[in-house]
Amino acid sequence: MRHLATKRAGHDDSGVVGAEVLPFIVLVFIGGTLVFAQAAAVLDAKIAAVAGAREAARTFVEHRGPRSGDTTDAAVAAGMRAMSGYRLSGEASIQPVGTARLRRCERVTFEGTREVPSLALLGGRWSPVTVSARASEIVDPFRHGLRGQAPCAQ
Repeated sequence: MRHLATKRAGHDDSGVVGAEVLPFIVLVFIGGTLVFAQAAAVLDAKIAAVAGAREAARTFVEHRGPRSGDTTDAAVAAGMRAMSGYRLSGEASIQPVGTARLRRCERVTFEGTREVPSLALLGGRWSPVTVSARASEIVDPFRHGLRGQAPCAQ
C-alpha cells in the first residue's frame, strides 16, 4: 500500500528558514539594541550623579568660607559643574541631605540626581528613569578657621 503523501523527487524542505521568521529576527535585534542603549544611558547618568555628589561633598569640607550657606552654595555649584562635564541630556540636581553645617567632625552628605530620558518606542509614553547617588565627608577636626573643639579627635 502506498502512502498518500509522497515526496517529490529532489525537493527537501529541511533546514530552510521561512521568510516569516526574518522580520521577527530584525525586531529582536532592534529591540535588544534599544534596551542596551537605554541601559548604557542609565549607567552614564549614574556615574555622573556619583561624580557630582562626591565633588559637592568634597568642596563643602574644603571650602574656605566661614558660613555654611556660602559653603553649601559653592558645593552645589561644584557638583553641578562636575555633572555637566558628562554632557548628558535630562534634568540634574545636587542637594544636601539634612542640614549641612560647617563644624568640626560634622558629617555632611550630598545627593546627586540625574534624569535619563526614556526611549519612546512606537509612540509609547514611558516615564523617564531617575538615578541618584550619595556621597558624604567629615569636616576636618583640625581645620583652621572654625570655632569650637573637635569631639571626634579626643
